[in-house]
Amino acid sequence: MAIFFEPSQNMLNNHWNKKNLLIIAIYVIGFGIGTFSHTMDMVKLSFFGYTFAPLLLNFFWTSLLVLDPLVIVLLFVRFRYAIYLAVIIMILDILINLLFGVSVGNRNILLGLTTQIPFGCFVFLTAKHLSRYMSIAASLKL
Repeated sequence: MAIFFEPSQNMLNNHWNKKNLLIIAIYVIGFGIGTFSHTMDMVKLSFFGYTFAPLLLNFFWTSLLVLDPLVIVLLFVRFRYAIYLAVIIMILDILINLLFGVSVGNRNILLGLTTQIPFGCFVFLTAKHLSRYMSIAASLKL
């Protein structure tokens, strides 16, 4: 006689609560690292200090000093907007860094892609799932 274990709804909810919490924590860590990185650039290079790049790219990279932490803040106040902004930032950041890094042979920018691309893929793969929820609280109460 076989005994089948059937997980309860509460167990399934707890599983998704942990998964969603982990996904959100990775967003906070990733955009926190971006915030720290761009802050260090501003300390070293000053505001609009990416003088090796055209003005438009300089503006974009400088704007990440505001946009990266904005994702983190929005996760707590406007959850869906945070997810959409995260996707937009990662698309632009990867695309701009890849195109500029390859076109001028900037090894530092290309080296940064070794972490940006995996994090971007993570954001792209989890955004649809997270965008179903209106808030962090809703994502943890399945």
